[in-house]
Amino acid sequence: MDFDFMTPPPEERIIRSNNLNDEQLKDLQTAFSLFDESDNKVIPIQHLAHLMRTVACHPTELELQQILNEIDPDSLGELHLGDFLYIMSQKYATMTHEDEIIGAFRVFDKTGTGMIAESEFRHIMKNMGEPMSDDDVDQIVLDADANVEGNIDYVRFVAMMSET
Repeated sequence: MDFDFMTPPPEERIIRSNNLNDEQLKDLQTAFSLFDESDNKVIPIQHLAHLMRTVACHPTELELQQILNEIDPDSLGELHLGDFLYIMSQKYATMTHEDEIIGAFRVFDKTGTGMIAESEFRHIMKNMGEPMSDDDVDQIVLDADANVEGNIDYVRFVAMMSET
């Protein structure tokens, strides 16, 4: 058998595992599919930051660079679904319940200020998660303590609710 020593060996990919539950797996696969138009389970790696924001994860530039160095050390420019699931599994493993709630609110924070309008907050409380009565929503909005512009600091609100 003759060997062609001029041809590089086929790409060796590291297959990473994850510890996601079924619901997380489904949500992350759905988010990934929004970027995977050809449905081949691979997207350009430059979409990673936007993809992570889609699932309410906001890495710093440094964190993002560390992730890229680990996932794409050869700068091939591809992000495989399995790699994305691994990344998010690592993120979820270090998240507290409060981090998850803040991340969910952050999706509605279009300006990135840490504040959302009281009307938006009311809508979230009324229409997402467990059904709530108008009186319960009114009390939560009152507890959230909107500022004079009618905005609520959702990080402070989550911290306050965690203390009680």
